[in-house]
Amino acid sequence: MADRAFGIAPTLERPISDSTGVLGSFAHKKVARVIADLERRFPQLAVAVVLTEVPQQAPLAAYAFWIFNRSQLSSAVEKGGDNHLVLLLIDTQTERAITMVGYGLEPFIQETHLQSCLQAAAHPLQRGHHGQAIEAFIRELDRQLGELCRLIPKQFGLVDEARWLDATQEGESVMTTHESLY
Repeated sequence: MADRAFGIAPTLERPISDSTGVLGSFAHKKVARVIADLERRFPQLAVAVVLTEVPQQAPLAAYAFWIFNRSQLSSAVEKGGDNHLVLLLIDTQTERAITMVGYGLEPFIQETHLQSCLQAAAHPLQRGHHGQAIEAFIRELDRQLGELCRLIPKQFGLVDEARWLDATQEGESVMTTHESLY
């Protein structure tokens, strides 16, 4: 249905696709560097920023979903749980932004994390500073991902091995009487 409503999906490039030209070359290079730094810290992640004029009749969420799934921002093998794309779509006409993540990130990145990232970008975006808005979004995403990396071991019940090892027993695993595995 989205194809009928929006037409043929554009083929977009990562990390930045600016069909409106609002970024300019300096801001484009600076934003690309910030994205590259994030992807270097989190190599399992791919980021795509799309700056475009969303058709007035199009709901932003539906348009972003269409762009995410039809514009070839992810390769054919990055489907379902193997899709680790984070999309930031900015409507340059209305200065609205929306973000989406691939299915592979959904178990880890919650809606509240994404809202924090969008909130970080809101003020510069309202002033029409697209480069600053994207950088703020990426920096907050970096912060959120760092925090998630610290929390994931707890979520999966992983603990520091040293807790279960008694150094006086030369590496043998022992439990104290007041501890339990469960």
